[in-house]
Amino acid sequence: MPQPQIGQPFLADFGILELNDRPLARQVAAALGRLLNEGLEGDVLVFLSGAAEIRHALEACEPLALSADLLLLPLHGDLPPADQDRAVRRADRRKVIFSTNVAETSVTIDGVVAVIDGGLARTAGHSPWSGLPTLKVAKISQASATQRAGRAGRTRPGRCIRLYTRHDFESRPPFDLPEVRRLDLTEPVLELKAAGITDLATFGWLEAPAPAALASAELLLTRLGALERQGTSSPGPSSQGSLTPLGRRMLTFPVHPRQARMLVEAEARGVAAEGCILAALVGEREVFSDLRSRGLAGRGGSGRQELSGPSDLLARMDAIQEAFKGGFNLERARRYGLEPGAALAVERARQQLSQRIHPTAAPRPSGDRLEAALLMTLLAGYPDRVARRRVLPDAPRSAPKSRELIFAFGGTAQLDDSSIVLEADTLVAIDVEERADGRGGLPRVRLASAFEPEWLIDLFTDALTETSEVRWNGAQERVEQVDRLAYGNLTLDESRATPDPEKASALLLERAKAAGFEKSGPDEALSRWLERVAFVARAAPEVGAQVPDGATLEAGLRVLCEGRSSFAELREASMLEAMKRRFTQEQLRRIDALAPERLTLPGGRSAPVEYPADQPPFIASRLQDFFGMARGPTVAGGRVPVVIHLLAPNKRAVQVTQDLAGFWARHYPALRKELGRKYPRHAWPEDPLNAPPPHRPR
Repeated sequence: MPQPQIGQPFLADFGILELNDRPLARQVAAALGRLLNEGLEGDVLVFLSGAAEIRHALEACEPLALSADLLLLPLHGDLPPADQDRAVRRADRRKVIFSTNVAETSVTIDGVVAVIDGGLARTAGHSPWSGLPTLKVAKISQASATQRAGRAGRTRPGRCIRLYTRHDFESRPPFDLPEVRRLDLTEPVLELKAAGITDLATFGWLEAPAPAALASAELLLTRLGALERQGTSSPGPSSQGSLTPLGRRMLTFPVHPRQARMLVEAEARGVAAEGCILAALVGEREVFSDLRSRGLAGRGGSGRQELSGPSDLLARMDAIQEAFKGGFNLERARRYGLEPGAALAVERARQQLSQRIHPTAAPRPSGDRLEAALLMTLLAGYPDRVARRRVLPDAPRSAPKSRELIFAFGGTAQLDDSSIVLEADTLVAIDVEERADGRGGLPRVRLASAFEPEWLIDLFTDALTETSEVRWNGAQERVEQVDRLAYGNLTLDESRATPDPEKASALLLERAKAAGFEKSGPDEALSRWLERVAFVARAAPEVGAQVPDGATLEAGLRVLCEGRSSFAELREASMLEAMKRRFTQEQLRRIDALAPERLTLPGGRSAPVEYPADQPPFIASRLQDFFGMARGPTVAGGRVPVVIHLLAPNKRAVQVTQDLAGFWARHYPALRKELGRKYPRHAWPEDPLNAPPPHRPR
């Protein structure tokens, strides 16, 4: 076990396993009782993570204090100075001091002979979504645990009881992560830029921050307008990006740059007073004691709970204003669902910020313009948290809108059930929390605010991108040009225009080839004609009808696509006619004669002829259509007999043959009996060669 650097030896015991499933306050009381039973002579220092944990532990230890005549004293940063001094100075009886980690290194308390260590502390960090400071309860490092234990051995041998196991201790990191590695760097980067430090990567950091953290801070400051926007972006921290006048004004406010940007915007829009409240609300903890109380103030103090509203922050601002109307009133604050301590903290922050606000010439808006100015103030502080609501295409119009949000710069989140922003299609996420329950899922947007997309043009002009894209419209089968104005992935305006002819022709050719236009086209007329040409080339090579190869077809298609932008125009242009122009009139006449499209049967019915590759041509028609026909039809000037698919009334083939005469003699008599039973209403003559076929009008 490591020894403390200062003072006397100490003995550190680890918590008993069977105690670890008890509430922490009861574990503290059990450890204190153990020390008293062992003959404790001196004061005890108990390390806990916060004021609430201290209060619970004090209550749990009160019976022991009465029986052993102990003085129980809290010690944390929110106490008045007099109460803090009382915990530190000597007393006329044994003390048990319940302290946060303020007593770990900052305060020396004489007379402490035993330490009870809960092993937890509130660690300063920042929210990756908002960038604002946070305090999270986390396990302390081994070094901090050793430092705490050493408080029991500063003037004499001491004792430490840790309320966690040895395995837990050994699995903890050796040292705490430096603050520069866990805190948001946006504010210090802004200050360094103001001091003329341009190359942050080579700045003489005592402990260098992660390059990604520096790059993230500079990117946010650029989006906020505090740094000049660069022409190109790089993966690492920039050595450029000088401070803008807006950035210098933001430096005058002792708050995070997000809040400072909100205050500057509020000044410019004539809503500075409300801007101070909104900035204070962003920086303080939740003011509603119960999230079901949201919106109790209403817009204008109606006293009714509103089911939907434009902003969760405006609802809280309304409640704060009502509670402090004419001076703070505890009962009125509770009536509006506020937690009094949090509301007072917001009011103190508001007063401090209001002292730094500059009067401006901007007139104060009223009505809808006032609400719009307040919503724009919130939007100004969160340019990277712009999102749109996911559209549910199959949802009925009366159904609630989706709570899933898609961010303009990537990522998705879920609007929390406590939010009142239910109708807006575009929102800015102000407070987002990751799911920490081990179930995964999307981050939760606790606080959101609506905005109009055109406000982005006013606030973040330099961040907008204009693109012109020539693309294929599959539904209309045409090339179109789409001009888009976007903020990240959020489209603000989109219009259609006539595409560049050269680009349109190139894309049309690409899509026409993918659709097989050079071979068939949607009506397949070209494909059937090419099959006929291929048959003539095989059966009558003297005609000289060469089938166009792939290169010829593509060349013809390329010519057809010039000056056109849709399949409809290609169909009108006719690829078939373009290919026919490559043949002589005599060749076309011979092709039509040798490979006719259709053959006329005795009853007048016309049957299309199929010319599959590497197979004889064939026709398909009902058996009765061939009555009176002794021999089957031929093509290629009588050189090639056509295969006949003889169909029953159900249009299924009962025989496939090239020898029609043999069919009548050998197979028809048996089929006649079978088909006559199945289809008695149809004619099945005994002598099909002399029977008239059913009349079919042309």
